[in-house]
Amino acid sequence: MLKKFIIPLIILILAIVFFKVMVSTKDKSPEVEINEHIWRVQQTIVDKQMLSPAVTLYGRVESSELLNAAAPAACQVAKVLVKEGESIDKGQLMLSLDKNDFEPVLKQAQAKVNELNALIESEQLRHKVNLTSLKNEKKLLSLSEKALLRAEKVKKQNLGSISETEQAMQQVEMQRLSYNKIQFSVQEHQARQEQLEARLIQAQADLEKSRLALERSQIYAPFSGVVAKVNVAQGDRVNNNEKLLSFYSTERLEIRAKLPASILSEVHKSIRQGQQLKGLAISANQQIPLVLERISGEAQASGVDAIFTLTAEKVDFRIGAIVVVRLQRSARANMIKVPYQVMYGSERLYQIKDSRLQAVKVKTIGEHFDSGSVSENQSEQALESQLLIESDALNTGDIILSTHLPNAFTGLKVEIVK
Repeated sequence: MLKKFIIPLIILILAIVFFKVMVSTKDKSPEVEINEHIWRVQQTIVDKQMLSPAVTLYGRVESSELLNAAAPAACQVAKVLVKEGESIDKGQLMLSLDKNDFEPVLKQAQAKVNELNALIESEQLRHKVNLTSLKNEKKLLSLSEKALLRAEKVKKQNLGSISETEQAMQQVEMQRLSYNKIQFSVQEHQARQEQLEARLIQAQADLEKSRLALERSQIYAPFSGVVAKVNVAQGDRVNNNEKLLSFYSTERLEIRAKLPASILSEVHKSIRQGQQLKGLAISANQQIPLVLERISGEAQASGVDAIFTLTAEKVDFRIGAIVVVRLQRSARANMIKVPYQVMYGSERLYQIKDSRLQAVKVKTIGEHFDSGSVSENQSEQALESQLLIESDALNTGDIILSTHLPNAFTGLKVEIVK
C-alpha cells in the first residue's frame, strides 16, 4: 500500500526538478528597445505678403441686348430667312410676315382719318354759314317785333282786327324760334369741333398703329448678333404678340454670378471706393478677362447676383452657358500663400517646432493664382492656384507641414525632407 503512494510521488518530484532545470538553462532573448517612429515630411516656409485673394464663382452667360420679336397682329408667316445659331449682321432681314394681313387695316384707318378731316372741314363751313344766318335771323326777328308793335297800336285805335295782331305775334314767335335754333347751333360749334378733333386723334393713332404694325411685319436685325431660337416656320398662322424668334448681341454679353454673403460687404466697399474688380471667365479652353460691372438690386437667400462684362473683343460664349468665374478681390496685408494639402479641415494646419507638430488655427481668405494679377494677356492654360490664409499665430519664416498626414496630431515627431 505504501508503495503505491511513494512511486507516483517520486515521479512528480523528478518532473518538477526536470522542469526547473530546463527553465534555468534556456537561452535568454535580448530586451526589445521601443523607438519612437519619425515621419519624413516636407515643409512650407511662411511668407506674409500683400496679396489679392480670389474667389471662384459659377455664372451664366446673358446678353444686355436681347430681342424677342413678336407678331404685331394675327397674321401669316411669309418667309423665315434665318436659322437658329446663325450669325446675323445689323440691318439684315430675318423674318417677313404677310403684308396682305396688314395693308387692308392700314387703308381702313387711313379712310377713317380722311372722313374725319372732311367732317371737320364741313363743320367749319357750317359754322360760317350759321354766323351769317344768325345775323339775318336777328334782323328778321327785329322786323317781326316792330310789325307786332304796329299791329297792337292799330288794334288799340280800333283800326285793325284781332286776327292781324295774332298773326303778327305768331310770326314773332316763329322768327324767335328760328333765331334760337341758329344761335344754339353757333354755340354748339366748339363742342362739335372738339368731338371731331378727338375722333380724328383716335383715328390717327389707329392709323399710326396700323402703319407701325406693317413696318414690324418685316423683322430686321437691330444689331449684329446670333439667332438664339426660331419659333415659327414659313406658312404658320400666328396670333397677336406670339413670339417669333429670339436674337441677341454678341458684343454685349454679360455673366451673372451669385456672390456669397461672406464677401458681399467687401465687394460693396470696393465699388464705393472706385476700385475696379477684375477676373476671368473660364469655359473649356477659353479664359476671357472680365470686369465687375454692377451688383443686382435684388437679393436672395443664397446671395446677391453680380453682373460682369467681358472685355475681350471676340467671345465665343453662347447665352445660357455655365462658366467658371474667378473674381480677384482687393489686396490684403499679411496674407500667407500655402498649398491646399496643408489644410486639415477649413481652419487648421500644423506648424513644425523642434521636429514636432503643433496645431495652429487659421482663417481661409480665398485663392491665389501663381500667374499673377489678372490681365487681358492671360495664357489659355490652366492657372495653378494656392490657398490664401491669415493667422496671428504664424510669422514670416515659420515652418508649416506641407505633407498631408492622415494621422497628424500635436506632438507627432517628424523629420523634414529637403
